[in-house]
Amino acid sequence: MAISPLHNRIRIALAVFWLSVLTWMFLNMQARDVESSVLESGPKVSVTIAPETLTFTPKTGSAMAALVFYPGALADPIAYAPPVRAVAEAGFKVVIVKLPFRLALFDRDWEKVAARTRALIQEDDRRRAWVVGGHSRGAALAARFARDHASDVAGLLLVGTSHPRRDDLSGLALDVTKVYASEDGLASEEEIHQFAPNLPATTHWARVDGGNHAQFGWYGWQLGDGRARITRTEQQAITVRAVLDQLRRVAERRQAMR
Repeated sequence: MAISPLHNRIRIALAVFWLSVLTWMFLNMQARDVESSVLESGPKVSVTIAPETLTFTPKTGSAMAALVFYPGALADPIAYAPPVRAVAEAGFKVVIVKLPFRLALFDRDWEKVAARTRALIQEDDRRRAWVVGGHSRGAALAARFARDHASDVAGLLLVGTSHPRRDDLSGLALDVTKVYASEDGLASEEEIHQFAPNLPATTHWARVDGGNHAQFGWYGWQLGDGRARITRTEQQAITVRAVLDQLRRVAERRQAMR
C-alpha cells in the first residue's frame, strides 16, 4: 500500500518534534553553574578526568570506604561534581561512572557499566568497603548492581528515586541509605513510601524538606519536577551529610573487621 504525501509529512513532522524534544532535554541536562575549580586537583583532592569516569581522590587520610556514583538519565556527569567533591574533601574516594549515551538504556550498555564498576572495586584490591549509588535512573541502576553483585559492595545509596519498584531488596545485608525530597515531581513521597517495603527494614532515610528532583545535581529544570522551596546549595548540603553518614558507618564496619 502506497504511503500518501500527507502521511509522509506527518511522519517527518513527528520525527522533527521528537528530535527537538530530545535535543532540548539533552541541552537542559548539561551541567550549569559548576565552577571550573571543582574539576581541578587541589590541596585536599586529586581529580582525574577519564573517558569513562570522573574520580575524586582524597590526598590525605585513609578512609576505609569509597563510593561509585551513577548520574541520572541524560544528566551531564559534571553536574554531580560539586557534591561529590565535598564528599571527597571529607576523606572518601568517589568515582562517577559515565553512563553510555547518558542512559545505559540497553542490556549491553548496562553490562559495560557493571563491568566497569566491578573493575574499580577489584583494582582497589578490596582495601576499602564500596558503596554503589546514584541519582534518579542512576539510583535504579545502583539498585540493580546491588541486587546482582551484593558480595562486591557494602552499601547502596539511592538519591531522588522511587526504585526499587519491582525488585524486592528487603533481604539485602547491606547498609542502605535513601535520600528523597518533598517537592520531587519525578519521585514523589507517595511513591517513596509505596515501594519502601522493597528495601531492608534497617534502611536509613533522609528527607530533604523543600527540595526537588533537579537540585540533587547542577543542571537545568526537568519536565514534571516540583518547585523547590530551598536553594540547591541547601539541598545538597543535606544530601552530602547523609552520604557521609553512610560512608562513615561502612568505614567503621570495615575497620572493625580488620
